[in-house]
Amino acid sequence: MSFVDIPTSKDVITVSWIQEVLSRYFSHQGNTGLVIVKSLDNQGAVGPGQGFLSNRMALVAMGTVDGTPMATHLMVKMSSDDPAVCDLVHNLRFDSIEVNYYNLIVPAFRSEVEKLEGAAGSKVEESGEEEKHAAVPLPVPRCYHAAYDKSTGKSVLLLENLQSKGFFTRKFSDGLGLEEMRLAVSALAKLHAISYSAMQRGTLPPAGFDWLFDTSEEAAKSAITQVFHDGLEQFATTFPDQPELASMLRRLGERVPGILGSEEEGPLMVLCHGDCWANNIMFKVNDAGVPIDAMLVDWQCVCRAPPSNDLALLLLSSTDRSLRQQHTNDLLAHYHSVLTTTVQKCGLDFPPYNLDMLCAEYHAERVSGLLQCVASYDCFVADQACMERLRDSVEELRESNLI
Repeated sequence: MSFVDIPTSKDVITVSWIQEVLSRYFSHQGNTGLVIVKSLDNQGAVGPGQGFLSNRMALVAMGTVDGTPMATHLMVKMSSDDPAVCDLVHNLRFDSIEVNYYNLIVPAFRSEVEKLEGAAGSKVEESGEEEKHAAVPLPVPRCYHAAYDKSTGKSVLLLENLQSKGFFTRKFSDGLGLEEMRLAVSALAKLHAISYSAMQRGTLPPAGFDWLFDTSEEAAKSAITQVFHDGLEQFATTFPDQPELASMLRRLGERVPGILGSEEEGPLMVLCHGDCWANNIMFKVNDAGVPIDAMLVDWQCVCRAPPSNDLALLLLSSTDRSLRQQHTNDLLAHYHSVLTTTVQKCGLDFPPYNLDMLCAEYHAERVSGLLQCVASYDCFVADQACMERLRDSVEELRESNLI
């Protein structure tokens, strides 16, 4: 199989293909040493919580780089074997969006950060040991190769395996705690700030790319509307003693097509993750079990939107109501502080976007955040605690007179 070919199954990922991918990657990074992959250790499927719409497996490529022993931990992400899943992914462009993100957006982000790091003489990677001393590390996994074939609808991503560095995904039913949320909003703030800087400097066009996820597209609008209605019916079945809440969701359902894609231009527009919930965030803890780092994964819904797009979904989907009641204001203040500091580190004046504006946007954006939660009901339905967390989010918006 040649470099340009996209693997159609795990069985056809060969030593020669991995060697060509890694050789090209290290060459583009300025390493002219000879890369030799001697063997692959297939470590099986990537752990739970690491994706529903694709086939994934962990590999270790063992060999040498310019004579130095190398053991590169990899995660291969390929198109699903399920035709229905493939059709869904293809129709909503999830695969091509993620490939474009790693091929176009991440290099632009690295360019922005390396301008900042240039004075200090340090080189920034997407992740890894080099980032420990970076002023603005990028909380995204390193990508060795990303390809998409429009004619077949097949795609492949070859990423670093974050699990090999101690990162893991929290069990969704447990929700995220305060320290994890602080790390998550910090990661979002850094990426939002870097995207703002890249758009301001022209590294990325301010209006975004035509391949970004767009909920106003007919395919996306139809799919989201359908899964929202599926979700609210599941909600009604799970909580038969809550007919008022179910009725409110049905009224919200009537507004879904109008809500999708109707987001107005805000005072600050950034590139958002677009699907920022617990299963798309990986954490690392220290020896005492305290969370110390967060990485964002699964970039299939990248969109240009206000920062509150990511924050509302994250808070409503992945935390319990008690944490939101006690700490939302602090988390938004922390996000705004990191955002401001990072923009300034990028050498730009911060735009007229104060904390009060962010808070107002967040509270209004909770309607769209709840819409996404209900549309993702399959993530909640397997566990009663998850469904109760969803119910609490519905009650919270009812009490705020948003639904």
